[in-house]
Amino acid sequence: MDISLQILLFVAVLILLAKTLGGLGARTGLPVVLGELLAGVILGPTLLNVWRFSWFSSPAAVAGRLPLSLAAVVKVFAQLGVVVLMFLAGLDTDVEMMRKAVGPAFWAACGGVILPFVGGASVARAVGLGWREAVFVGAILTATSVSITAQTLMTMNQLRSKVGSTILGAAVIDDVLGLTVLSVVIAAEWRAAAPGPSGWTGVGATVVRMVLFLLFAFLLGPRLVRLGFKLARHLYGPHIAVTVSLALAFIFAFLAEYLGGMAAITGSYLAGLFIASTPAHGQVIQDVRSLTNSFFGPLFFASVGLEVNAREVAGRWGLFVLLLAVAVLGKVFGCGLGAWLKGLRGRESLLLGVGMIPRGEVELITASIGWSAGLISSPVYSVVVVLVLATTLIAPISLHVFFPREPFIAPADSPVAAELPKRPVDP
Repeated sequence: MDISLQILLFVAVLILLAKTLGGLGARTGLPVVLGELLAGVILGPTLLNVWRFSWFSSPAAVAGRLPLSLAAVVKVFAQLGVVVLMFLAGLDTDVEMMRKAVGPAFWAACGGVILPFVGGASVARAVGLGWREAVFVGAILTATSVSITAQTLMTMNQLRSKVGSTILGAAVIDDVLGLTVLSVVIAAEWRAAAPGPSGWTGVGATVVRMVLFLLFAFLLGPRLVRLGFKLARHLYGPHIAVTVSLALAFIFAFLAEYLGGMAAITGSYLAGLFIASTPAHGQVIQDVRSLTNSFFGPLFFASVGLEVNAREVAGRWGLFVLLLAVAVLGKVFGCGLGAWLKGLRGRESLLLGVGMIPRGEVELITASIGWSAGLISSPVYSVVVVLVLATTLIAPISLHVFFPREPFIAPADSPVAAELPKRPVDP
């Protein structure tokens, strides 16, 4: 079958199954994203392994005679999806509240990097892995992927709360700190393999790139956004504001990864933050939310499940359970303690730590780098991939359990308030 036909059929199946299971999850009180993740697990190698069916596989692509395969195309769609998802999270963030939460967010991110790194390396070393592999495992566990937390908080109308804003702020800082740790570990490995200053020079260059990008983003980003909307006034047609906004989100995502050496989702999230302060914010968020909830969100979350083969963990349950405990408790206590020391209440600190549990595309990318470079073995790589799925399942359920039962009341003039169900008026 032609690959274009494969794409049409597979995307239809993936989205329909994701939305069906997401709806079933919502009916039973579970997070919608949990059902969407399970859709990918069902279709992936854990259960059905749809790639082996003739409708979704191409012998020519497998043999390398075609430049693309269906799996590669779906992965590209998923990467676009997470960029749009984090852009929406930025749009839906209360900027003023985030400014007030900078202190707790910074110290929460520091605790959430240090504790998992030390704990992961210690556990890996204790089970018999070599020091180089153990240290890299610790570096992998520092990553946080807040995409699933952001989506869960949006469905709970809690993204604009104090805890929600602090989680997103801590996630951005965590991204910078985690990538710095990863760069140091890789550079140290290069230096051990080939003694000389080149390894540490690479670390310094990476840190400088990240700092320069963040300075550029916060100093010039808002001005570029205003300039983009000013130029858009000369364009005619429907949905011009959302068109310009998506273009800016993709540009910032590109600059974050290409120039800043950071994850692309950091750039798109910052673009959302900047646009959230513009008059076009209300119109943009409505259109982007519809696009995300109907297409990009389900596609991304289901694709996470497609990457996982949970059966490969058989025989390595001890390592998996220990690393999972470090991954969960390291974020809960590390982030929670840092936030508590900077003034958040005990319950708020716990919620922040739970929100920082999920790993995702950042950890998968980090693990694939280590696997490709020979820093971790194939069995350890499989354990890490399943660990990503486990944390993405734990976080939404935990947030629903620990968050207060009363609904979050958004400001009356916010786009979120317009979507909340109206309370009946007593006669």
